Amino acid sequence: MDPTPEDAVRALRAAAEAHLVVSDGDVRRVRYVIDRRRGLLLLPIPADLTELAEAQLLIPSEQTPVVTAMITIQATSSPPADAEIRFEIYHGQAREATWALAAVEAVRYHGEAFDGEEIELTDEIIADEPDLCRRLNAAPNVLRDLCARFARAAVERPVAVGVDPDGIDVRARFGIVRVEFDEPARNPEQARERIADLTARSRA
Repeated sequence: MDPTPEDAVRALRAAAEAHLVVSDGDVRRVRYVIDRRRGLLLLPIPADLTELAEAQLLIPSEQTPVVTAMITIQATSSPPADAEIRFEIYHGQAREATWALAAVEAVRYHGEAFDGEEIELTDEIIADEPDLCRRLNAAPNVLRDLCARFARAAVERPVAVGVDPDGIDVRARFGIVRVEFDEPARNPEQARERIADLTARSRA
């Protein structure tokens, strides 16, 4: 089947790092989170990029990009507080003082091009995400099993930091581990069902 915009969004959600192409020969490794309330990407940028207006993001890496996203950038020293907190929960405190709020203008995914209007980065699950993460973190052994079974990652002290329509983000000592759902969850109830299904399968 041909790739869809939903497939491209799934790839964006599955990653937490990318390469920012500023110009020919100038490529920076960056970490990001999705501001799911506003449909933007949030990433810290070095001081020399504060005038940057547009760029490309290669996800997950420059050598093997799955997604190429054309973004427009608004630099700020005061991003939305909830988005900055999300970044710190995922990645720790940013070293840079400047942030980029990036809007996705276009995406290329496995050879298919999509307009930014087709890339929906907001979702209904965000309101229930804290409760979903608390429940996951109340059972660390189960969360550890989910990482081992479905992400093939040995995580000694897993911490669930995010739940979105396509899966669970788990913070590990070495970075973010992604545990993906088999089918998208359109609302919090479906997210709970997906988590329950993964949990049952991990115990089988």
